[in-house]
Amino acid sequence: MKILNKKIFSILLLTVVFTSCDLDIKPVDSVVEEDAITDAASVQALLVGGYDKLSDNDLYGGWIQMTSDLLGTNFDLTWGGTFFDPRDLWRKEVTALNGQTELTWTEAYEAINVANTVLDNLDKADNDPVMEGEAKFIRGAVYFELIRLFAKDWNDGDPSTNLGVPLKLDATNLVYDPNANFLSRNTVEEVYDQVLLDLQDAETNLPEENGFFATTWAAKAMLARVHLQRREYDLARNKANEVIESGYFSLQDRADRSFNLDTNSDEDIFSIQVTNQDGINDLQTFYASRNLNGRRDIRIRPEYLDLFDASDERFTRLIYYDGGGRYLSGKYQDQFANISVIRLAEMYLIRAEGNLLEGGAQVGPNTPGEDLQILRDRAKAPAAPASPTIDDIMLERKLELGFEGHFLHDIRRREATIDQFGPIEWNSPLLIMPIPQREMDVNPALEGQQNEGY
Repeated sequence: MKILNKKIFSILLLTVVFTSCDLDIKPVDSVVEEDAITDAASVQALLVGGYDKLSDNDLYGGWIQMTSDLLGTNFDLTWGGTFFDPRDLWRKEVTALNGQTELTWTEAYEAINVANTVLDNLDKADNDPVMEGEAKFIRGAVYFELIRLFAKDWNDGDPSTNLGVPLKLDATNLVYDPNANFLSRNTVEEVYDQVLLDLQDAETNLPEENGFFATTWAAKAMLARVHLQRREYDLARNKANEVIESGYFSLQDRADRSFNLDTNSDEDIFSIQVTNQDGINDLQTFYASRNLNGRRDIRIRPEYLDLFDASDERFTRLIYYDGGGRYLSGKYQDQFANISVIRLAEMYLIRAEGNLLEGGAQVGPNTPGEDLQILRDRAKAPAAPASPTIDDIMLERKLELGFEGHFLHDIRRREATIDQFGPIEWNSPLLIMPIPQREMDVNPALEGQQNEGY
């Protein structure tokens, strides 16, 4: 298992390595000298390697989502496995030596470095705007995940002075540079500004259709998430509405048909591609039962089950009993299925929340209650309130988006309290991951910049 046996290096000392991917364009295997990238084909191959990095099981291949859900669970799930690092996330007992935290940090900066290398070499691809948009989508998405996991929330104090993560915006190709410019942590505001710049550029440069790579719709959907996390409800609902009303996406006719697919569904706005030749679906590894080649380490608590009406197909079709009192999520049963990162259902929920909390002129054709009803009709659940409260919308997010990586971010964004191991307030240092100790040890610029409590 990678949590225990993967050798870790600081990103500032890494050779950039890009693994293979089952695509028509073979990704670059490694880049040590800048002249290894000579033309548009090699830049494109490098970009494919960037998507491959994004799909790493320590990023969107599993642990970006599972870290949020383990750290942010509030009577939703239980960790039943034997590995210590995920257990400590679940129990809110993380230390700076946590191996999973270290892996997510390192793999994130590797993905960023691939994107930076593409951007540094765009001149060799005639400054192709689509390649630029894809690289900036990757970089913007990864920095957004880093700032949500390793720093204070946007509304937790002053984002212009709170420490975020180091911004690295050019490529590092050398194995070791004794005169390296080690980077300190930028502020939360500076990192968010970069996230917005990258995703807005991606939105402009990416096409409406781009196979299973990022599109302008993926950038808009990610921007909707960013604005929602910053409580910018008008901007969030506008971006969500653009995606919904584009006509490019539609909900699957049944809730369970959004998952366990080897191709993108009509509901997928952006997905990680997993095949039997490439990609590791760690969500399947830790959520699925043993007869499906999973470990069944993440188990659903009775309190979460009690949130559903008995007729709700998100309960009857997407949660299953594994014996011994174990209930498991059915969203990740196929180890070779794609991983949906952003679905259309989330856009309906963002638009509903934005319209409710922003007030004023409604964006889109539906009221918040009508947007909720669309999801409840699909799930064959009881009718949504005609005039929902924010609690109704947050409940719907939990029912619809459960175990897809939203628990922690919703807790912090709504300034809620975790009682399962608590009370733990939304702005507790226990809900912020530490800068990995190895990174603190090798980077003198980070001296005195560790997160509170570590």
